Amino acid sequence: MAVATLREDGTIEVEGEPTSVDFLASFRVHDARSDTWVSKDEDPALWVDLMPEQMRTPLRWAERHE
Repeated sequence: MAVATLREDGTIEVEGEPTSVDFLASFRVHDARSDTWVSKDEDPALWVDLMPEQMRTPLRWAERHE
């Protein structure tokens, strides 16, 4: 399990089990509006918004906690 946090400075912090952290930290989301792939470093806020719907499979998912 890994947790990604959008910090106040606009960056993403990923913590947790090393394999999950590596996976989550390198995960890219698809921004359909601009037809581009976005990493957590390129657009942190967009990455957080799109992550839950794009990561979901039967064996993995993302949940938003505020």
